[in-house]
Parts: sequence; C-alpha cells; structure tokens
Amino acid sequence: MITPKFTITNLILNYIVKYELAIQSIKDTQVPSPLLQQLREQLRTEEIDKLGELIAFPIGYSKALTVERGQVLPSYKNKLKIFTNYKNTQDYIDVYTPKSALKPSIELSTHLNKILMKNIVEEWDLARIKNFSEKPYDLYDTWYKLRDYYPSIEMRSHFNELFGWITNSSSGTHKLIQLCILLYEFIDKAPFYAGNQITAISTIKILTKIYGYNPYNVIPFSKAFFSISEDIVSAFKISKGKRDLTIFIEAVLYTLSLTVMDSSKKLTQIYNEKVQLRQQIGKDLNPRQVRIIEYLNSNSRITRQQYTKMMGISFMTSYRDLQELLDKEYISQKGKGRGTFYVIPDQDDEQATEGITIFS
Repeated sequence: MITPKFTITNLILNYIVKYELAIQSIKDTQVPSPLLQQLREQLRTEEIDKLGELIAFPIGYSKALTVERGQVLPSYKNKLKIFTNYKNTQDYIDVYTPKSALKPSIELSTHLNKILMKNIVEEWDLARIKNFSEKPYDLYDTWYKLRDYYPSIEMRSHFNELFGWITNSSSGTHKLIQLCILLYEFIDKAPFYAGNQITAISTIKILTKIYGYNPYNVIPFSKAFFSISEDIVSAFKISKGKRDLTIFIEAVLYTLSLTVMDSSKKLTQIYNEKVQLRQQIGKDLNPRQVRIIEYLNSNSRITRQQYTKMMGISFMTSYRDLQELLDKEYISQKGKGRGTFYVIPDQDDEQATEGITIFS
C-alpha cells in the first residue's frame, strides 16, 4: 500500500511518550481485582455517557450506568439499543486475544459492526459494504458527512492492505500513528452502510488492546474523541485539504494521551486510597479504625453514633477508637454536642502536573 503522507513532529513524539508512560504506570500498578472492576465500571460508564454526546444521542450518566450494569428497564431497551450493543462489543473486546479466530482485518471490523448495529438496521444491512455513491445510514454517526467518494476503490481490499500494514512488524511506523491513520481512513471512506463512527472507535479499541495500549480495556476512547470532537473534524478537513495527515495525527494523539493519563491517575488514586493506605495504617491502627478511614475516604463525614452502630461495638469502645484517631491526627472533629462529627483533615491535594502542549 502507499503510505499516507505525514511528518513525525515533536508534538507527536511528545504525545506518544506521555501515552506510553501512562500505560506503563497502569500496567505497573497492581490493584486487587475488585478495585480494578470498580475503576472499569466508572470509566466505561463515562465512555457510554460521552459516546451518547459524540453520536448526538445523549442519555446522561445515570442511564449510562444502567447500561454498563446490564440493568436497562424493558421500557428503555429499544431506545438504548445502540448503547447496550456497544457494551456487548466491549465484552467481546475483553475476551479478544491475538489467538482469536478473527485477526486484525476488515473482517474483524465487520464482526464488530454486526454486534453494534444488531436490531437497529435490517439484518441484510448488518456489516454491508455500501456502494461508493450510497449515503450511509446517518443515525448514531456524526462523522458520516466527512466521507468522500471513491468509485475505483474496492473497500475490502483497501482496508485489508491497511490492516496488513499495521500488523507487519517490519513497517517501522509506530503503532499509535498507524492507528490514527486507520481512524482517518474509516472517517474518509465510511465503508459500511451503517455504524461507521462507532465501528471505527471499537476497531481502534480492540487493536490498542492487543498491542498493549489499552490494558484491561479500560481506556474510554469515546470520551477522548468527544472531548475535542470539533477539533477532530477540523484537523481531518485540514489534513484532507493538504493531503498530509500530520495535524490529524497530532489531534488524535493529543486527546488520547490526555485520556490515558487521566485513566492512569484514577487508577493510581484508587491504589493510594485503598491499597497503599491499608498497608501504611494497618500497622498503626486496629481493623475497625482502618475501616473507618477507608469509609471517610469515600464519604464526607461520620458521627460517633454511626460508627458505634456500623462496628457493632459499645459506646465507650467507639469513643476510645475515635479519640485515638484524633490523637494520631488521622481524623479531625467538627461541630459541637450532638452535632459532632468526624472527617479526614483538610489537605492540599493539588498536585503539580506536567503540562501537555496543545496541538497546532
């Protein structure tokens, strides 16, 4: 295949480095499975929420959470079908490995498209490659207007050449750059009759997972694309006009690196609050006191009466526990009399973070 024109700029290198460092941090942080599942639920719910915004069908965080938990009410099943299908796609990505029967190819994207558009379009339109002049099904797709017309291109062959270039380890082009180019081609060609935008995102997610750039399938790509959705469109148009993909690659890597860094930060925060905290204070406090510190990290306050009832202990025992925590400055006391309650002491939790240059 003819490699698209682009220049590896300092911005691109900077975004790749930040992306890789954040991914390595995620891989190096050994969080117990229950806490990892908690983070996955949070990030996936955010992704479903922002996916709705991206495809111009917003549903809000609460409904996104019901989708992620598989608790959609029968009365909402048809309305939220695209989101439950997207969740099913994420479940497929979870179990997908390099040893899976479908290898990186247009056939893999075809399979994803079938899951995504099931019961939304007619069965014979699932994963159908459209004619060059045919208008795509525009529901749940805000990128379809950017497509161009290519009467002389056979789409399956074109995309399989592109997938082959990505899987060829001797190509010398960084995988993240290759995946940006794949995304550009999906936007430009819109090969399927329906669901091109969401299929493109899902394809990028599954490829980043098998190449080590989406550990645990936790990176919310839809959220990344939504956060600079207008800039993505502008960068695409500029790149197409110049026939040079540099600015598009910069835009995509910019938002992906920020999103990966945010995901890494959330994982580190969970580790510090739950795992490391327990290790540090477990030697200094009794199990009841450890539990109440963990409780206050997730809740704003607690009273002595609540603590007594929660632990099933006497009032005097709760008094000694809380007094010891006060003496050791693990907690502080607020209010007076019956209005007394306990909180984690105020901390200046603002951390200096290294800035990331905005693509130009």
